[in-house]
Amino acid sequence: MDGPPPPEPSSPRQHASLGAYVHLPFCATHCAYCPFVISTNMALEDQYVDALLREIEARQPVGELDTLYFGGGTPSRTRRSAEVSSALRGGNRLREFTLEANPEDIDDEAIARWQAMGVDRLSIGVQSFNDDELRQIGRIHDANAARDAVRRAVASGFRTNLDLILGLPRQTIESFRASLDEAIALGAGHLSLYMLDLDEKTPLQVQVARGRTTLPEEDDVARLYLEAVETLARAGLEQYEISNFARAGEESQHNLRYWRREPYLGLGIGAHSFLAERRFANTRDIHRYIADPVHAEEFSEELSADERRHELLFLQLRQSRGIHYEEIIELCGQEAVEWTDRGLREGWLRRAGSRVAFTPAGFLLSNDYISQLF
Repeated sequence: MDGPPPPEPSSPRQHASLGAYVHLPFCATHCAYCPFVISTNMALEDQYVDALLREIEARQPVGELDTLYFGGGTPSRTRRSAEVSSALRGGNRLREFTLEANPEDIDDEAIARWQAMGVDRLSIGVQSFNDDELRQIGRIHDANAARDAVRRAVASGFRTNLDLILGLPRQTIESFRASLDEAIALGAGHLSLYMLDLDEKTPLQVQVARGRTTLPEEDDVARLYLEAVETLARAGLEQYEISNFARAGEESQHNLRYWRREPYLGLGIGAHSFLAERRFANTRDIHRYIADPVHAEEFSEELSADERRHELLFLQLRQSRGIHYEEIIELCGQEAVEWTDRGLREGWLRRAGSRVAFTPAGFLLSNDYISQLF
């Protein structure tokens, strides 16, 4: 055989507590803005799930999980999700089990099926409550379907998150405000608000580059983001991360793992893992993954001390609670003193007890500000 042997699958068994992310990639259509690893070839579903079960068996995470997240893709479309859940959970009592769903898949029968699986948190890809905006990005649900889905999820007792996107084609100040007001009125305990980020070569990026559609002005998007932070806070949904808002106790426990640098295992195509200061990821090629899911890893890095320092700063500062002042000084020395003083003086940092944190305005340029420390 040419070249080195494929790496052995990493086992998480040395960790006392672990989160698992499972990538279920199948979608009815490929949305115009989407950069994620997806497949619209539903004929591959059984082969993919069989491969996923082989990867789960090889990594043997049973007995350690306390958060589980089914993402995608559109996990709500995967027929054998209960089989995947059973293979992972064993006798564990999970602290949180999240499933991503699109509005068109949510009905009473689906809700009962997911609850029987142990799902207790539903994350719904609403994106907008405006039909014209939904058509522009290739969503197959309309606003009425989104409203009905969120109402059903909330009424069923699921901890419910809904996603909204700020900066969509044809989105106006008025239409975004209307979508935000609807999201609040529907009673979800969590809202993820993402500013549209056009990844290269997505259909929407190509359309914008060729002048076939236009996006809102950046200044309007920034103003609406700051307005949304205040509007959500008045409604009881406090910002706890750049893009995430929740009522008390409704924060995403699985996503907090990522931001707190706690260990997690990624399963399926394109899934990323973080174990023992090593980050690694599976192939994005579904055919390669199906052929050999046990040796599907195609990226790996051991973090250096400097990379860990950068990551600690970045991940803590993207949370509203920020970072302890003494810790940032320890990590960055005298430069951090000057950086903090400047941020407090100019208004993009705030003091929160013994911690420093970005203001909402600071979050808008947080990457630029953090880069000043390196």
